[in-house]
Order: sequence, then structure tokens, then C-alpha cells
Amino acid sequence: MRKISVAVPGPWWTRLLYLHEESLTPGVRVLVPLGRSSRVGLVVESDGEDEDVSDAKLKPVSKVLDITPPLPLDLRKTLDWFAETWFIGAGTASKTLLPSPFFDTCELPAVSDCGANNPPVPVKYVYEQCDAERFARYSDMAANARGGKIFLFPEPAAAKRFWNLLSDETRNSGALWPASNPSKQWKLWQAAREGALNLIVGSQAAAFVPMRNLALIVMDDESSGGWRTQRYPYFHHRPLVAARSEYAGAQLVLGGRIPSSKAYMQAGDESAPCVSAGKRLIFVDLHDSSSFDVDAVRDSVMISRPLVRETKEALSDGNWAMWILDRKGYAGEIYCSECGLPVRCPRCGGVMRWEGRENRLACLECSATLPVPDKCPSCGGPFLEGVRPGLEALASRASRLFGRVREDIILLQNDGERVPSCKVLMKEHQKGGIIIGTRKILAMTDELLVRTMGWIDSDSEARQTEYDAKARAFSMIWESLWRGANADIRRIVVQSRRPEKGWQAGLSRGFARFWKNELKERKEWELPPFVPMLKVTMPHGTGGELSELLDRDGISYWESENSADEIWLRTKKFALVRKSLSPFFHIRNVRRGFPSVRLFLD
Repeated sequence: MRKISVAVPGPWWTRLLYLHEESLTPGVRVLVPLGRSSRVGLVVESDGEDEDVSDAKLKPVSKVLDITPPLPLDLRKTLDWFAETWFIGAGTASKTLLPSPFFDTCELPAVSDCGANNPPVPVKYVYEQCDAERFARYSDMAANARGGKIFLFPEPAAAKRFWNLLSDETRNSGALWPASNPSKQWKLWQAAREGALNLIVGSQAAAFVPMRNLALIVMDDESSGGWRTQRYPYFHHRPLVAARSEYAGAQLVLGGRIPSSKAYMQAGDESAPCVSAGKRLIFVDLHDSSSFDVDAVRDSVMISRPLVRETKEALSDGNWAMWILDRKGYAGEIYCSECGLPVRCPRCGGVMRWEGRENRLACLECSATLPVPDKCPSCGGPFLEGVRPGLEALASRASRLFGRVREDIILLQNDGERVPSCKVLMKEHQKGGIIIGTRKILAMTDELLVRTMGWIDSDSEARQTEYDAKARAFSMIWESLWRGANADIRRIVVQSRRPEKGWQAGLSRGFARFWKNELKERKEWELPPFVPMLKVTMPHGTGGELSELLDRDGISYWESENSADEIWLRTKKFALVRKSLSPFFHIRNVRRGFPSVRLFLD
């Protein structure tokens, strides 16, 4: 009997051992017993050794499902790299990147291994401000490149727009990856694996479709935050796509309106086209702006005369204006005016936003909600007030400023409410209007004719605690300059306390100016992309155990202000970190729970 090491989908790193009468090829699926049920896993190794486990303690493999590995070599290697580099384990890696039916006992016809043996090729960069020009270059690649091709976009709508630009002949050899239809996704996944498709256009999930003779992967808007997952396992698609292209010997093309930090480091000024926003970009000093009081809120809403002027011009022409403030609710926080302490979340101690429409407080960390209290939970004082007015307060002030079009002021907080389609908006508001919301409303410029874009408090966009806050703020304002139809006539009003200073200087002089200064600062502070950062969230009460192991291995770290179970590391010593974390990811910890790790590479 042979010992077979199997990676079974689960949050543990443990590779489980089973018995089989003969060796099995790594990568084939097997049905194995686990607890009181059976699970499908991938063979990692045959003849696995473990001196602590005798054959008498091992259960046999219930069924071998494949004759040969059902995944191409490049995808198998990508799964291994993903599991090792992003601290998630082989089981979680395969469950994340592969469709759910893959882990059923369904039969997958044998296919020849389509992993390429071509040497790695240099990455190409396509940075154009105009979507139409960039998409035209991609279209040429789709028509002329040989072999399997994957075109990736951070938003399904963008993938669909590109798909519609392709010729009928090009589309006939491929498919548009459905954003939310698991049944259709599975059929296309199988068709691509068997060689019936050589072109896939889609969003994030399309990145890991098995392709015969994969020759080209194009990743558009690669600096977009849409490529980073918001749920565990936390990862960024770009490094995974880069790893896959390297294992397949495929050409990787990175594109967008602006490069990420790592792409700019690699491409340099060659990635920076000489463009200028000219007079379309209007900086306004908030110190010179009008301030408007908000009921029960300590701070004022700042709205400048240039923003009002440009908004009125847009409305008079029957166009749209957008006001962006990345702060939902009525106020960012609520404080006691007597003791000066904020009202904190009773569950996790996080910051709580005041949502006026719902008359409640919502935690920004764990999403817990509670009614607005009548008195301070800390001192019992009766006077509570908000700080930092939010979107609801801004919309209320806009209604007063533009009373004649009050019904055309639309508040979109992207907070679970149904967002109306652009077609519906254009039909119901034929003379345009003002859309007030978070940065997510930028996507609506693809269909709406937005004449004015106002960044209400651009400084707050860059005041977040994350190390890349300035880069994200710059990227979003830069996007607002160029995204959508007729963007060349759009005017961007940037309200700031330090207009055109610091990180904002690059908005008028180009992103090369921004990245040179930003990367210089990150290098001095040993931040990504120079030194990776990790955020480890431990099961409740186990942060101290990890700290002891990190001390033992000589790895520097610091604990979060919010919790001793949230630990940050800044290191390149991934092997040592993995050694320290490994005991917490053993399958015996199922009842206690497992850590989650977030890795920041750039």
C-alpha cells in the first residue's frame, strides 16, 4: 500500500494522508473520507512520509476520479504558488480558483497536458488615458495573437464593452465570461479545458480558466482596487496572473490609465504618456470656500463657488454633475460633547458611523448596528454630536443650493440599496441632475454624460491609515479626468486644504511625477513594493501565542491599536513567517478557528 498526500478544500494547511494500492499522479482528483463524510481533493504527493502516522491509522482512498491530471500544468503550478506565497494552504487555493463542480465526483474527460514549455517573455505595458484607444490595441491583439488568449477587466461592464468591439470572426472562437451564472461558467470552463475555445473575455473569475496553449493574458486597469478581494482569502489578482503567464510561457500585457507602483517601477517613464488635463482641472482652497452648518454636527460642509458654478453650467446644458465624498451616512463619527469620547462599537470597539436616514449607528469594522443612543455610553452625558459630515448631510445642502432641481439630486451611498441603471436615470431625468455618492459612482461615467466632477474633500481620500491611501486617492481623481464618453469636456473641481501640493501635484503634471515622489517615500519607510507587509488576524485570544513564536524566530512585528489579536509584519522572510504560523493552521484547530492573512506586495 502507498501513502497518498491529499489537499482537501478547507481553511487548514494540513495535507491529509490516505492509503492506496498504487502510486497516484500528483494533480488527479480523489474521493476520500473526512470525518463522517467524504470530500474530493487533489493528490499532492504519492508515497508521502510521516513517521508519526502508521499505516494502521490511515484510511484508504475511496475512489480515484481521474486517469490524468484534469488541470493544465500552468494552472497547477499557479495553485501551488498561490498557496505557498499567500499563506492560505493548497486546499483553500484550489477551492478559491477552481469552480465548485470541479470538486464533485463528475467525470472530466482526459485531455493532453497543455502546459507550455516556452521560456518567460518580458511583460508589455499599455497605458492610454482614452479607453477607446486602449481597447483598440487590445482588439488587434485578440485578432492576431495565436494560441489561447484571456482578456481581463476589473468590471463586468468593461469586459462586455470590449467584447462588443471585437469582430464576429474573433468572437466566434471564444466566449464572454458570465459575471453571475455558475452553470454557464462551468460549461465554458469545460469547453476551454477541452480546447473548444481559444479566447475568453471576462472579469476576475475568468483569470483562471484552463486554456490550451495559453499564449496571451491581457489585464486592463491593473491598478484598480477591483482586483483585490474583499473577503477571505485576501489576495490581489495581478501577482497570480503574472505567475500563471510565467508558468505558461505566455505574454502578459498590463494596461490601464495609470500603472500600479510595481508596474511603474518595472516600466519606468515608458509607461507614462505625455498628457495634460489643462484647464479642465480646477483646484480650490477649502479655506476660501463657503462653509455650511449641519444640524447636530460639529463640522461644516464645504462647498466652493467654482463647484457651484461648474455644476450650474452642467445642469443648464442638460448634463450631469457628480459630487464625490467617500464618507457614507450623516456623519463619520459621533462624540460626547461633555467627556469628548466617541461612541464605539460594543462588539469590536470600532468606529461607528451615524446614519441619519436609518437613525442608527453602524460599525465600520464589523458592520454591527445600534440605535442612536439618548446619552453617552461612557459618562451618561446628554449631548452627542457628529463630526465630519457625510453624504446625507451633503445631499441635504445640495438640495437647498439647487432648489429648482431638487428632484434631480440623487444620493447613492452604495450601501445595499438598489442602484438605478444609467438608462433609467437618463429617462427619468432628461435634463440631467446631480449624483452624490462615494467613489464607486465613477463607473456611471461610462454611460452618463458627466460635465462636472467635484471632489468635496480630496484630502480625506488620502487621510486613510493604509500606506497606499495617497496612491488610491490620486488614482481615483486621475480616473475621473479621463473615464467615460466625452471626458475631454469634463471639468474636475478638486477641493483641498493644500491645493496642488504634495501628492496632488501629479494631477496636473502627470502620474510619473506622482510615482517618483511616492516611491521615494515608500523606499525610505520600507513599504511595499520594496518590503512586503502582512496583516495577520488571529482567532480570539491567540495573538500572544503568535507573538511568542515571532519573537523566537526574530521577526519584527507590531500589534494593532484595535486588538492584540491583529498583528502587522513588514518582512521578506516568508519562510520564517510560514514556520511561525504553521501550528495555527493545523486541522486540529478546527474548533478554535484559523488565522486570516492579508499580504500587501505593492
